[in-house]
Amino acid sequence: MKNLLYKELSLCLPLQVPLFFLFAAMIMIPNYPYLVAGFFICNAIFYSFAQASADNDTLFSLLLPISKEQIVRGKMLFVICVQLLALVFFAGVTVVNFFVHKNAGNSAGVSASLTLLGEFLILFSVFNLSYIPKYYKTPHNAGRIFLVSTLAVFVYIFVAEGFMIAAGAAKDAVPFFSWINANLNTFPTTATAWVCQAIFFVVCAVLYASLNIVCTKKAVKSFDMAEI
Repeated sequence: MKNLLYKELSLCLPLQVPLFFLFAAMIMIPNYPYLVAGFFICNAIFYSFAQASADNDTLFSLLLPISKEQIVRGKMLFVICVQLLALVFFAGVTVVNFFVHKNAGNSAGVSASLTLLGEFLILFSVFNLSYIPKYYKTPHNAGRIFLVSTLAVFVYIFVAEGFMIAAGAAKDAVPFFSWINANLNTFPTTATAWVCQAIFFVVCAVLYASLNIVCTKKAVKSFDMAEI
């Protein structure tokens, strides 16, 4: 797998991928839907797939002495590395946001917090599931498939950000929403908030790992039936 990852980094890493890490700075914008920053990481990964499609990387990979399953697993390892590295950037900016804005919160959705990092993992999972298996079914339609995955990602963003907006609006009327705002939708500064957000993040991480396993299996199945 190390050699396959090296192949991906050497041949399928366009300039957009490292440049789009800079969109982590969007988390510094006051009262902004921060999950949108995660979409740009998905966009960067799309550019990687588009470049691979234009360079006939799939055909090149098939000529190597490896199985289709190994090809897919190599690509998935590359995607996961990009997403986790982006998460590190997001985490760093989240901490800076806390000190700069003094934990002012976010009236436009999820606040810069451990909760936000967990929701980035779910966003990445939505993108991977909606894009990668379909890509391996028709590798030459990378752009058209991305339109569908973009819709799926923004539906998730709308629901996740909308829930936190609703929680903020109804926190004085509904005790559950008050608890959400005090423990999940804020940078954790109390023991209770740390525990709640840590549990939430671990659940999101487990879901991310599980859904990527599902994504890999679906992509391998699609690749086996694809006509290259």
